[in-house]
Amino acid sequence: MQRAMWVLFGRVTLLSLALLAALQTPTTEADRLQPKGYRETVQKLQKFYVKFEDKVSREFRRWKEEGTMSPHFRQLIHGSAISKSERAQEIRELPTTREGPLCAICRGFGGSVLEFRREGATREEVFNTTVELCTMLNLQEESICRGLIELNIDPILYIVDNRPDLTSASLCAVVFQSGACVLDDLAFTEWQVDVDPNGTPVTASKTGTAQRGPNDLKIVQITDLHFDPNYRTGYNAECGAPACCRESQGIPDDPAAASGHWGDYRNCDTPWNAVEDLIDRVAEEHSDADFVYHTGDIIDHGIWETSIGYNVRSINRVINKLRETFPETPVYNILGNHEAHPTNVYELGEVTRPDFSTNWLYHLSADLWSHWLPRATEQTIRLGGYYTALIRPGFRVIALNNNDCYTFNWWILYQPDALKGQLQWLHDVLLQAERTGEKVHILAHLPISSDCFSVWQREYRRILERFRDTISAQFHGHTHKDEFNVFYASENPEFAVGVAWNGGSGTAHTNVNPNYVVYYVNPDTYEVTDFESYAYNLTSANLTPDERPDWFRMYSFQEEFGLSDLSPAGVDELIQRLGTPAGRDDLRRYWEYKVKLADASLANDCTEDCLLNHLCEIVTNQADDLRKCQELSDTFFD
Repeated sequence: MQRAMWVLFGRVTLLSLALLAALQTPTTEADRLQPKGYRETVQKLQKFYVKFEDKVSREFRRWKEEGTMSPHFRQLIHGSAISKSERAQEIRELPTTREGPLCAICRGFGGSVLEFRREGATREEVFNTTVELCTMLNLQEESICRGLIELNIDPILYIVDNRPDLTSASLCAVVFQSGACVLDDLAFTEWQVDVDPNGTPVTASKTGTAQRGPNDLKIVQITDLHFDPNYRTGYNAECGAPACCRESQGIPDDPAAASGHWGDYRNCDTPWNAVEDLIDRVAEEHSDADFVYHTGDIIDHGIWETSIGYNVRSINRVINKLRETFPETPVYNILGNHEAHPTNVYELGEVTRPDFSTNWLYHLSADLWSHWLPRATEQTIRLGGYYTALIRPGFRVIALNNNDCYTFNWWILYQPDALKGQLQWLHDVLLQAERTGEKVHILAHLPISSDCFSVWQREYRRILERFRDTISAQFHGHTHKDEFNVFYASENPEFAVGVAWNGGSGTAHTNVNPNYVVYYVNPDTYEVTDFESYAYNLTSANLTPDERPDWFRMYSFQEEFGLSDLSPAGVDELIQRLGTPAGRDDLRRYWEYKVKLADASLANDCTEDCLLNHLCEIVTNQADDLRKCQELSDTFFD
């Protein structure tokens, strides 16, 4: 996916930090491969960045001192303005060749605004400056710019004011998390989890359970419902905002731009009738389910106008529906990045402002989830939105709130080593589970490979490797894609040590069909032996608004790809096959199922380079470790 060099110009100011959240939607195509000479180019870029920062600083100061923008500054802004279609694309979708220019822009303009604040600019001055830039750059319409900046500016200013040593270089390296933005700030990189030293070295891929059996447990995963109480059938689905199809956006003149009854492939979230239908279908079609994993993101993408009260109402409505539908079936809930207010912003570290606290969400969650959970879980939920529970003798679930590691959680910039707290708790729970012979499922909204801060990724991998024999499965959401990730040993990357499964999404935002997943789990090892993904075609459903959608079993993973088993070793065999020309048809089918056979995605197709990028996404779980991706690329076109 190609974009102009200046697409993200301006996001690097305080405005940019607020707006990066607005530009987060599930990926359509990533670019994991690094071209030849990449490292040498990065080394040269580091000197260029310093010169560019000085140049931008002079131009920015001139604007602030004289009160008007110079023709050159306006030319830069004009050349940087983006189209509506570009607003919803993520940083990690960008080709590797764009990393250097974007890092330069980030450091240049980010540094200027940091100086502007530190030299005495008031909140009003920073706000007005960033709104003006946001609007001129066409990052969003002015009303959305104002809403986003108003919601995010206070925590960002608090961080800037209380971290006088925070540089634009560190800021950009954390937010952009690319090889071209080098993070050499020890405050961000030196912290570590204390890992028990009694593990065994990784000398082979982890093998596992045989194929699906008649006594397997049945677990349903529901994720990323993104309920939008403002959704209205027939309203504008092409509004250009992070969330469309809303009452305030009106009815479009072009009927083709109108939203459907059951949802829409465009930047639209889920109407209540579609939320209800999905939950009811799970109960009707899978009444024998032993458990339900609900892995977060209840709130819609209207991130410029959220409030605590607004989020509370939507969370209450969805959890109450789950409680009414599954009164006896245990439902294990976790938080998504959208549940917070502002979106993505989960407090970390020693913050002295009570109004920045996320405690309102943790207390709400503890109260709502208590219907299904033992009382012992309440303490950690109220502390940080995470918990562990013994599901049955020998089988434990660990429910993380790993939204704190999201690179768009500004509090990472404030106290990065505060990320250690929950990871250390995870380690300690796993150590106790190992000693008592328990097997563990880990639930986390963010896939480890998806937008988590790279140092957090590094430490999670250390924990996973140490307790690979205790962790039977991992379950994620967030990307809205029906996909999976394979983890490899850090020191011996030829060996697969874990697999994480992603449940897709209940929303069609963006260009995917709604779905849920049913897992079959061995009752002794608690490893996944197979899964089935269920979906409906949104185009067809919207043609018959008076009828419920026609859900169908999209595929069985075991049947479709013919694995020996779904252990890390078995799935790694599939990866090796997909990485050769002989596996191209299987890889294309994987991509088609990944987008859940959505008409809007299938119409765009996926080239061979696109397929290779999707394959690389499976095996990349740390931002700065692309070894498996490079390895697969070597055989892909043989």
